[in-house]
Amino acid sequence: MKRWLIPITLFAGLVLTASASAHGGTYRGPGDTVPPGAGAPATPATPATPATPSTPATPATPATPSTPATPSTPAVPVAPTQPQQQAVTAPAPPSTDLTRWEFWWEFNKEPFLNLKAKVQSGAVSTGESDILGGLSAGGVVNNTFAPSRAQITGTIIPELRKLVAAEDDRDIAGAGMMALAKIQVDPAVMDIFKGNLSSGDQEIAETSAIAYGVLQSPEAYPILEALATDSPDGRRLAGKATGVPDRTRTFAIYGLGLLGSATDDVDIQEKIAEQLWNILITDTSSFKDLRTAAIVSMGVIPYQEPQVPVEKLLAYLEDPNNDFLVRAHCPNAIAKILRKVAETDPGNALIGRAVTAFSDQCRSRNAENEVIQSCVYATGMLVNNSAEFPVDDALKTIQYVKDKVKDKQAEKFTAIAMAYLGARVDPAAPARDEAIKFLLEGLRKGKAGYDAWCGLGLGVMAFYVNNDSGAALPGNVERAVLQKFNKEGNQQRKGAYAVALGLMKSEIAKVDLRDSIEKSNEASFQGYACIGLGLLDATEYRDDLTRIVQENVRKPDLLKQASIALGLMKDKEVSSVLLDLIKPETGKKPSLAVLSAAATAIGFIGDKSSVNPLVDTMNNEDLTPLARAFSAIALGAVAEAYQLPWNSLFSTDLNYRASVTTLTNQATGILDIL
Repeated sequence: MKRWLIPITLFAGLVLTASASAHGGTYRGPGDTVPPGAGAPATPATPATPATPSTPATPATPATPSTPATPSTPAVPVAPTQPQQQAVTAPAPPSTDLTRWEFWWEFNKEPFLNLKAKVQSGAVSTGESDILGGLSAGGVVNNTFAPSRAQITGTIIPELRKLVAAEDDRDIAGAGMMALAKIQVDPAVMDIFKGNLSSGDQEIAETSAIAYGVLQSPEAYPILEALATDSPDGRRLAGKATGVPDRTRTFAIYGLGLLGSATDDVDIQEKIAEQLWNILITDTSSFKDLRTAAIVSMGVIPYQEPQVPVEKLLAYLEDPNNDFLVRAHCPNAIAKILRKVAETDPGNALIGRAVTAFSDQCRSRNAENEVIQSCVYATGMLVNNSAEFPVDDALKTIQYVKDKVKDKQAEKFTAIAMAYLGARVDPAAPARDEAIKFLLEGLRKGKAGYDAWCGLGLGVMAFYVNNDSGAALPGNVERAVLQKFNKEGNQQRKGAYAVALGLMKSEIAKVDLRDSIEKSNEASFQGYACIGLGLLDATEYRDDLTRIVQENVRKPDLLKQASIALGLMKDKEVSSVLLDLIKPETGKKPSLAVLSAAATAIGFIGDKSSVNPLVDTMNNEDLTPLARAFSAIALGAVAEAYQLPWNSLFSTDLNYRASVTTLTNQATGILDIL
């Protein structure tokens, strides 16, 4: 298992032991469960051999941070001696409820938290040295958490380069490469990546491939192109005369998407778009990840001329001869492209064409559940306030799926689709009232967790309405969610209302949120209540959250959620608490879960004061390789150029129910990597 990654977090009730494999980081779903992957045979990574994970108890509300039914006991992976084609990813057990709201939140939370931007936006400093510095400059210093350019180029990059050059430990090498890539300052680090592409360890090789994309340098294009297309040059780079391993190719395809999303070079962008399309239509292998990666990557490119890629993807979606799990990624990719179009041309005819195509798929008797899920979700993504937008057609499609489609995930995605619709139509439009009515009814009457989705949907709608216009939804919406929160006995659903109240900036909910933490013994719910307080900037409860961090070392998910909440409040002290967890004064070795939670939270917060302690910890050879690797991860995250985690570009508004293993599989997908 990629222990330096951020696999799915442990669920509340799961027995934490030092021997458990690395859990806690990017929290993507309940316990150790991810949506069943669709990738067929592939070249598997060579995982490290972890200890047998403990058998989780039946949990209640999901927990923590950065992400949430009864998780199954993960299997112990066996490291193959030679990469070979084999089937991967068995479906999740029937007992796992993959339709829970926590899955959606954890895949989509980054733009709502926007933690690093908030933390590094500046705050009045109270430290003596900063005050003196401010006086000498003739004013109060605007003290941000972000590390200085001098720290990055003079300390962080040289120390990371030295670490990777001196260490051959898998965890340290992978962590160091990703850290250097995310900083995006020194293109010369590509020499380090290149040397690892031919590694006999598949995990290191594929990490090198995605690192080129994370770097987002135009100089990385020829290497990514060679790997993704399995060209002779790509085979030489990979050290594989018979072909670039499928997983390495897939990671390079995602890398092309990352580069295409950021480059100003129109020529490179057009070449990437063409290559992604060619991979999609020419690949006939049973390994669906290549085609899935091509579609997902197409969706993140800001096209100069969007009509061609949109028409191509619509045609691919509408062709039933194409694999349905691959087709299921087309609607969300199309909607992402068209959302950019709508910023300058909201009445573009392509948008109406897409609404019609998605509606037809939702109503088709032959449409697979995953395709319907994506189409109803993407319908909400397409909505804008143009007079030309067919809002009535979109409303009818969402309502049809809610009333007529039996698939529970499709039904629950209607809550998010309607939230998007309600937020993006004109405030005076009748559709705004229709959306609120739809979600309030679901909040009151929804069954099997649909009420929690509708509560979360109201929070999402309120968040966007407030951000777009500074307005607020009618007061009865906030009161209805707060009333539901206070009456709800199920801790799992109650967590959704806690997050929703935070998204709504519900001042009247602060006391109830704080009191609910004391009354609950469910770490999962407590974590989401902490996030709610953080979103509300409830600084009056800062000391309470600090105490939660200090007292819950054995509950890493709660620890991380509370730390993130403190980060949202611009609390400078939380980083020192987290650093103590990575390198405790007692000399005790922290568990992998604690290491991951602490490193992730430090990285999310991005505090420059943690740079030197992290460098010291990273270079301390008396510590375990994992402790040093997680320190490198945190160091890279503190200095990274990305305001949001790099992989949130792919995870946001993704139909994760049509997942493939290179997207997420608990450990080695691109969405599992810090």
